[in-house]
Amino acid sequence: MDQKVKNARILFKVLALFTAMFFVMSFVYGVMTGTTGEIIPKFLEILRTPAQCTQDMYGISVAGTYFNMGMCCLLMLVYIICCGGMDAVNSGTVAAFFLTVGFASWGMNVINMLPLMLGMQVYALLKKKTPVQMMNLGIFATAIAPIMSEVILRWPGYANGNGGSVVADGVYSSYNTLAAINPTGIIVAFVIAVLFCCFYPALCAKAPNFHFGCDLFNAGPPAGFLCLMTIGFLFKVTNVAPPSNGPGQSPVEVFGFVLVSYGLVFLICFILGMMLDKDALKNYGKLIADSGHGSDFIDKYGIGATLINFAVYGAFILAFYTAMKFCFGAKFSGPIAGVVWCAFTWVAAGAHPGNVLPIGIGYVLISLVSTRLCPALNIGAEAGRLGMNTVGILIAFSYATGMAPISGKYGILWGIIAGAMHFAIVTLIPLQYNFFNFYNGGFTAGVVSFVLIPFIEHWFPEKAEA
Repeated sequence: MDQKVKNARILFKVLALFTAMFFVMSFVYGVMTGTTGEIIPKFLEILRTPAQCTQDMYGISVAGTYFNMGMCCLLMLVYIICCGGMDAVNSGTVAAFFLTVGFASWGMNVINMLPLMLGMQVYALLKKKTPVQMMNLGIFATAIAPIMSEVILRWPGYANGNGGSVVADGVYSSYNTLAAINPTGIIVAFVIAVLFCCFYPALCAKAPNFHFGCDLFNAGPPAGFLCLMTIGFLFKVTNVAPPSNGPGQSPVEVFGFVLVSYGLVFLICFILGMMLDKDALKNYGKLIADSGHGSDFIDKYGIGATLINFAVYGAFILAFYTAMKFCFGAKFSGPIAGVVWCAFTWVAAGAHPGNVLPIGIGYVLISLVSTRLCPALNIGAEAGRLGMNTVGILIAFSYATGMAPISGKYGILWGIIAGAMHFAIVTLIPLQYNFFNFYNGGFTAGVVSFVLIPFIEHWFPEKAEA
């Protein structure tokens, strides 16, 4: 059997392992809290919930949230099988899988994913491509899943429920006036999905010209531009007022449960990596020194070293968010439990602790400027300051990790600067498309790369030649 096929089958089984983990987490948490009987009803409520960023599905049900994450994983596995892609799973598939499940605790679900995944297969038919050729991009296309939920559930009839808001008196409503899925909305959603997917592959192919290959979230800038266009037609042309988004953070936190559950699966990945390749640790030593620019860790260092990176990098990301909790008071709400996986996205193709750490340092340093230095200098208002306990910033960091090639290729200092720049603008950009794009942070990383890389190579040409 070809080595690539062997690796693909191993990766598929690893993705199945993570899928099982979320279902187990759902059941175990339900048993611990006596809420197992609520898992399915709450999961169905999540399906009826508008997905506009940023909503904390813990506010509906923690056990239901993990069941939703498991169902999103299961849908992706079925999609891979239906595309004939079990023997074609690669680093791109891994990236699409973890990025998508990362959203499932704050907006993604099987209903708003499906139109876009099917839309990409319609594109494949139109372009006479095989299903497996568009498999990965079909999962990445779920970037605008919030628009699918919006059209299916609410648009344009906002007069019937809570003034267009998904919250009433600061808490989640039962959505009784919004729960019915609109058959016309399903058709409209599918049309939008197909149109989006007809543009998306072409833009993704050209995206490296925009960010010079230094934004691992290559699908981020195309998703941002296309989302902007879509929202313009849905709300500006029709003069329909965009709805408000849901709460950024629920009061529910399950830090210890997340730490143990995620830690166990990272440990399993480490053991698997060691079992599959006797040279895995030696190869991982080479991997950790890789710049991450245009890298496929599986091809370069083998499946064993890559699985060790699953473990080490996963533990690193978990440790980073844990440090933000204890140092700055961050909460492990639904979005934060989810974005651990968004930060995990490029674990097989560019991201490792060595090139992501400078990005994190940049984030922390600039947050201290905002929360400590500016108040000391009496600059700006106290209310609304952005720090490393702000849910939007914690989410944004997971996408800033996509700039890992900047620190890997150009040096630690430039990685720190890139992190600081990302922090500065990431909360401005979602306002342009009313929080309907999950890939906002990837879009922002593209903008930072577009500005920073030409500057570096203009003033420090030796960096370009390195």
